[in-house]
Parts: sequence; C-alpha cells; structure tokens
Amino acid sequence: MRVAVLGTGLMGAPMARHLAAAGHEVRVWNRTRAKAEGLGAEVADTPAAAVEGAEVVITMLADGPAVDAVAREALPACRDAVWAQMSTVGVEWADRLAALAAEHGLAQVDAPVMGSRPAAVAGALTPLASGPPEARERCTRVFEAFSRSVLWLGDEPGLGSRLKLALNHLLLVTTENVAETFALAEGLGVDPAWVLDALRGAPYDIQYAHVRGEPMLRGDFTPTFALKLALKDLTLALEAAGGTGVDLPLARAARERFARAIELGHGDEDVSATFFAAAPDRVAVESLRSRTK
Repeated sequence: MRVAVLGTGLMGAPMARHLAAAGHEVRVWNRTRAKAEGLGAEVADTPAAAVEGAEVVITMLADGPAVDAVAREALPACRDAVWAQMSTVGVEWADRLAALAAEHGLAQVDAPVMGSRPAAVAGALTPLASGPPEARERCTRVFEAFSRSVLWLGDEPGLGSRLKLALNHLLLVTTENVAETFALAEGLGVDPAWVLDALRGAPYDIQYAHVRGEPMLRGDFTPTFALKLALKDLTLALEAAGGTGVDLPLARAARERFARAIELGHGDEDVSATFFAAAPDRVAVESLRSRTK
C-alpha cells in the first residue's frame, strides 16, 4: 500500500521504518530532512509531494497547530486518501482537524497511539482508532505494521483523542506519583530501589511504576516521552475536563511539577525527570545521577 508519513521524530521514524519493512511503499516528510533519511522510505521535500498518490496519509506531529499547518499544505494534494491523524492533539483540535478533512472531502481516522518510543521501535503500539467503517480495512493493514493491536472505538470522530487524554492522565499522574515516592524515600534515608522491590509481584504492584521508575533509579532520563510533551498532554486533559465539569486536582498538581522540572532545564529529557521538581536539590542530582557512576 502507498503510505505517506508526515513527521518522522521519535515516534514517526520507527513507524515509517516498520511500514517500509512490511513491504508498503512509503514516502516521508519531516521539517528537519535529516530525521527523515535512512528509514527505508523515499524522502519528499514538501508535505504535498509526500502525499501525492498515497492511499493512507499519517500525521505524527507534536501538537494540533503543527498538524493543522502541515495538513493545510498536504491535503489539497491528496486524492482518495484516508487521513490517519495519529498525533495527540486533544479534543478541540481533534474536532477542528476532522472538519478540515471534511472540507477536503477526505475520510479521516482519529487514531492517537498508546506507547512511547520503545513501543514504536518494537512495533508494539496501540492505535486508539475511530472513523468511518469504509476506512477501517485500509488503516488496519497499515497500523498492523507497527502495532501490537488496534482498538477500534466506533464511527464518531475524535473518540480516539478523547480516550487518549483519559489514559495519558492515568500514566502521567502515576509517573509523578512514582517520582514523589522516590524523593520521599530518599529524603527519609531509604533506598528508593526498595520501593520497586516491595511492589514487585504484590497485589498492589503497578507495572508502569517499573517502566518509569527503573530508568529513574539509574539516573537515565533519555527521552522516550519528552517532559515538555507530557506537560502539553496534561494541559490538554485539563482543558478538556474544564468543559465537562470534571475536576482533576492530581493532574493540576502534576502539571505544576512538570512545569517546575522544565524550568530547571529538563524539558527535553524523559517525563521521569519530573523527579527533579519533587526531590530536594541536595539529593536529586547528586544522589540519583551518582547511581550511574
């Protein structure tokens, strides 16, 4: 199948690589061209050139405004393509982008993915997909190249984006909880590694605590999901909640901590770097980072 991938950053690049390896005819575009090279795909100079002749167009970009800007360049060149919008953009932008697809007469599938870069590299993402039935077979064939499963939620536009906000709320608040728990343990003179030891295999174990906590203990904040993007996603969840009358005090607290860690210079590091907002300065850098020495 002919597939265009617009955006080949941390997530889009491994997705494009899996698509090419699966035998699809892949054309890619990225604002920084070097990030689009070496993926086994043809590199286009513009979004419009990338989507010409494509049967499925994937957007995997940072946020709603970025998707909107690129789509406005690309969509006029689409002919009978399905637009798989796979970025995390929130409710308002999901609705705007669905309207943009309709303006151009294109079927759109809203399909943000669960999973960070390691899952993308392993081909184990989970698209949360909603869209017209006639687009499902085509998109499923494409999604299967980089996914462990595809969750189809219905025909209504934007269902995937709405579920993604709820799931991200769970994971990001859990990350902040783990960071604060480690900080508390260390502040009390207890090895925070014992926290995970005590959880392991118990009825109250939390798998995601190990996913984020183990790199935290190693002092490894290599981004699999950048803190600045996590802040964006929490903000989207809070904005969406505001329109429903739902109060999210844990999300507000986590957003404040994420923002503080970014102020301390950790925005491009992994979301687990929120630890540095929770821990006393005398402990955070000197103790956690020393674990790698």
